[in-house]
Amino acid sequence: MSDVGLRAFLTDADVSGWTGLPGLSAAAATGVFGVDPTGARLRRGELGDPPRHSRWIAAPTRRFAGGVRLWLDPDDMDARRIVLVQALAPQGDDGWLAAPDLGEPGLLLPAVLGPLVLDDGERVYADRGLAVRVNPENGLLLELIGFAPTTAEDYRSRLRPALPQETPLPAPQGGIA
Repeated sequence: MSDVGLRAFLTDADVSGWTGLPGLSAAAATGVFGVDPTGARLRRGELGDPPRHSRWIAAPTRRFAGGVRLWLDPDDMDARRIVLVQALAPQGDDGWLAAPDLGEPGLLLPAVLGPLVLDDGERVYADRGLAVRVNPENGLLLELIGFAPTTAEDYRSRLRPALPQETPLPAPQGGIA
């Protein structure tokens, strides 16, 4: 993966030249993402299925309304090695972007949009190091997820950012009928 491909991913939500996330040292990540992984505030999250605790760092962005998360290797968080870049809610100059046409994905998984579960909303191209979350109803791009090329099963079990858990409404306890 060239620096050009990574910059296109981050600045333009352009994955046409994406071939996978390169291994990045903390110093290299500082230059690419504008945030120092060794001094940044760590946030909690989960990767994989079954979910494993991990940490992520927020990176500055203008293209992604939901921000960019730099996920750290859950097996070696002391090293602050970035294993996944999750870019949420990409916006074009005129609003939402259409999902890129990348051909047939190697794996389809559910995605979420607010409280909705979108069947087949996550298209995984593991050999390219890319997952694309879309709204299948209208083809709009929801997220881009970049990682080093791997297998679809490795992405699902080890790298995939866990979907938000459903929070059921509490059962009524008397009161208004």
